[in-house]
Amino acid sequence: MAKRWSPASRLSVGVAGTQAVKNTMVSDSRRIRTFIAVDIDSLLADRIAALQTALAKTKADVRWVERESWHITLKFLGPTLEEQIPQITDAIHRVAAECQPWPIELRGLGAFPSLRRPRVLWLGVRDEGRLAQAARALDDALAPLGFAPEERPFQPHLTIGRVRSLKGWEALEEQIKSLWEESWGEYRAQEIILYQSDLRPTGAVYTALWKTPLGKTKGEQK
Repeated sequence: MAKRWSPASRLSVGVAGTQAVKNTMVSDSRRIRTFIAVDIDSLLADRIAALQTALAKTKADVRWVERESWHITLKFLGPTLEEQIPQITDAIHRVAAECQPWPIELRGLGAFPSLRRPRVLWLGVRDEGRLAQAARALDDALAPLGFAPEERPFQPHLTIGRVRSLKGWEALEEQIKSLWEESWGEYRAQEIILYQSDLRPTGAVYTALWKTPLGKTKGEQK
């Protein structure tokens, strides 16, 4: 018999093949910060880690995002009642079942909002708009639960660093310009994941709460 997600669970199974991943939350009706994302392939992650190491040699004042925190965000939910999680996972599953696995290429290196006023370092994402389609579908599926659709244009990216000051920025900026169109590789998106985000003095810590494969109905999952 399939089990549903519950705050007390640690690696329990939602529907066959859909996992509610490690979670140590208590079972009261408190709110947690959540978001929905697609993960990064481990082989590409090795290349990105090597890139971070090379960029860090510029001594720029950047807090580099840890490998465990790399993901491509589809939708930020924000403060979420724990009791809503089963409804949220049901909505995500419906969207995921309509999406077949698709190729994602990581290409280019840049900064938000600009190289003159850098705050976030990112790798670009190319996937023929499939992430954007999934994001819109999630907006539609989650709106009845009280989560407002995103008004800003969807810009898929992978955050690899956060700029703390402009100290050493010139050297890093030159590196970024030289890698503006560099391809970091391609992989196939296979699943959609619901994450919890805990804000700590050292930065946000992300915990996977639940995941479901793409292109499979509950009856097809094993």
